[in-house]
Amino acid sequence: MKKKMRTTTPAISRLLTLALAAATSLTVLSGTASAADIDAPYARAAAKVSSDAKLLGTKNVQSVTRGSAAATYCVKVASRAVSNLSTAAIVATLNNFRGEITAIGAPHSYCGNAAHTITVVTSDSSGKGADRPFTVAVL
Repeated sequence: MKKKMRTTTPAISRLLTLALAAATSLTVLSGTASAADIDAPYARAAAKVSSDAKLLGTKNVQSVTRGSAAATYCVKVASRAVSNLSTAAIVATLNNFRGEITAIGAPHSYCGNAAHTITVVTSDSSGKGADRPFTVAVL
């Protein structure tokens, strides 16, 4: 005589939860993001950028490219994250370098007047344009 295996609702729920967790883990492990996520829970967008315009870390930033002037960077922010950069609070800082940094939230000619783009200009301590790594965040 064969016995039927009886499964309770809580057991099925646990099994489904474990299966979903395993599938989610595989999706995260095989993701295609080129830059690591930034832990910035209170920022709407943020990016860590190398001096040669490589995106090292990101939250709601689509890309970083060089601007048309020396030592300028164009940080493209996802429009779903920030609807109007010109009225947003933008904070930028140089990473491990002394110098100056300016972040412009309105469309600027250095970045082709592109919408949803922060124009970042970096310089050395004397004010001369110099490529510098930086972090920028939109609060």
